[in-house]
Amino acid sequence: MAPRGRGGKFSKPSRGGGKHFSRDLVGTDKEGNQMGMWREPQDKIESSGDEGSSSEEESSEESSEDESKPIESSTAAGTREERRAAAKAKKAAAMKKRNQGPAQPGDLPPSDSEESDDEALPANPNHTAKSRSQTQKPVAGSDSEPEAAPAAKKPAAKKDISQLSRREREAVQAQQARERYQKLHAEGKTDEAKSDLARLAVIREQREAERQRKLAEKEEKDEQAKERAEIALEREHRMRLAAAGKLSKKAGGKKK
Repeated sequence: MAPRGRGGKFSKPSRGGGKHFSRDLVGTDKEGNQMGMWREPQDKIESSGDEGSSSEEESSEESSEDESKPIESSTAAGTREERRAAAKAKKAAAMKKRNQGPAQPGDLPPSDSEESDDEALPANPNHTAKSRSQTQKPVAGSDSEPEAAPAAKKPAAKKDISQLSRREREAVQAQQARERYQKLHAEGKTDEAKSDLARLAVIREQREAERQRKLAEKEEKDEQAKERAEIALEREHRMRLAAAGKLSKKAGGKKK
């Protein structure tokens, strides 16, 4: 249990307090007297005087504004004409740029300083007509195709093997030997090709023999099925004849 302290239960702290919402609803004047809820006549007179002075001030301000309006209108007209001229020049520059077509590689970006100055700037030596043509797709029937056709027809010049190093020479010889072997193998002149052909022939013979065997088995099964069907029909026929003879005998015995 918490200690109570020196005062005990009779020294509890007081918090908050009463609420006085309705206090000082009515204001007081400069002398401290309580004012009524309605405005006094003298206040109306003073307010009317204040309104008159404010109207005089407004009229004086309006007159000063009217005097300054001609100057401002003249300057505004001047700036308006300048803005129109600038907008017209900007529109003309945009139309000129649009008529020039799309920008090409190597073209410098246009700017206002370049339009105003007529000094020729040095071109980029790396950006030439040839480099521009490389970025574009070749058009059918263009002049660049006849020049490219002879270059494509020219065979690649073979290097002299004697001028190559030992490793390069061995690599070239191995490649040539591989190509010759592949050509002979395709013609069936190599030992590997001959063995492959012999193995294929044996496989074909085995497949043919298997096919003939299966065909013979099928024919034999069909023949056996046919014989069984004939035997069954014959048995059924005999049973029918026997049944018919028994019936005739029974009928003859009843008549006697």
